[in-house]
Amino acid sequence: MYRAEEFQKAGIGVYPMSAGTHVGKGDWVSQRLIHSGMGVSYDIDGTDYERLAHGEFFVHPGEIIVHWPLIWHEVTEYQGQPLQTIWCELGGPAVPDIARLFGVTRQSPVVRPARPDEVYALFKEIVAGFHSRTPLHPGHFLRRLCRIAELCCEGSVQSGPARRNPETLVQRAIRVCETGMLAFPTVAELARQLGVSQSTLLSACRRELRISAVELIVRIKLQKAKELLRTTDYKLLHIAEACGFHSLSHFIHSFHRAVGQPPGEWRQRQKRSAEARTRRRWPRVL
Repeated sequence: MYRAEEFQKAGIGVYPMSAGTHVGKGDWVSQRLIHSGMGVSYDIDGTDYERLAHGEFFVHPGEIIVHWPLIWHEVTEYQGQPLQTIWCELGGPAVPDIARLFGVTRQSPVVRPARPDEVYALFKEIVAGFHSRTPLHPGHFLRRLCRIAELCCEGSVQSGPARRNPETLVQRAIRVCETGMLAFPTVAELARQLGVSQSTLLSACRRELRISAVELIVRIKLQKAKELLRTTDYKLLHIAEACGFHSLSHFIHSFHRAVGQPPGEWRQRQKRSAEARTRRRWPRVL
């Protein structure tokens, strides 16, 4: 079993506070806050779009992003690509020094380390060690953290807000809606935020997706509704209101039309699927 006190007894100034993996489904939008210490996340697959107080950043596969404490960051799975990451949260008085070893700053928190396969393997060993049933020496974690830091310095550091892939107007519209959390613009408001006319936005939606701008916004509302249905116990009325639907009946009708079943049934099906996955992962011991 992992014991943080072993680090403290040895006078070591940095130690893991948590560690794990995340596998998304392409419609994940959330807000996070590191309460203390420093979060280090490695992007395995998919693109992570992050909006922080001091800038917007893309994290592509093979890149690391570092999060400082008490800074809210909005996380979006960019363009519906399922995101897979592996991460650890570090604590202790030496955390600022570790950040400097990684070659990142608050204003430039993304780095592309050399040898991504080795970095991934090191992260997996850190996570496995954190959840190990047998005690591990602090050196198990420190050697791997320092090696990851070395590889970050051998790689390339992004000097500012992340480079942006060329985006179409519709891709920009999707990003604006997704990263607005639970605030949904009208077509007029969205066009204004994008700096184009409503007719230009409509033409782009028709050309790229063969749907109207209204249908695009409804799709994004339904994606966020799915997230709330899957991760909360909120009543359907509250979810309908949070996702900008005019009424509960409007929400149910829109959801059923798009998904093929009412939201209540969809939620129960997701819950049963999650329970089945848990049973397969943790079989009952008799």
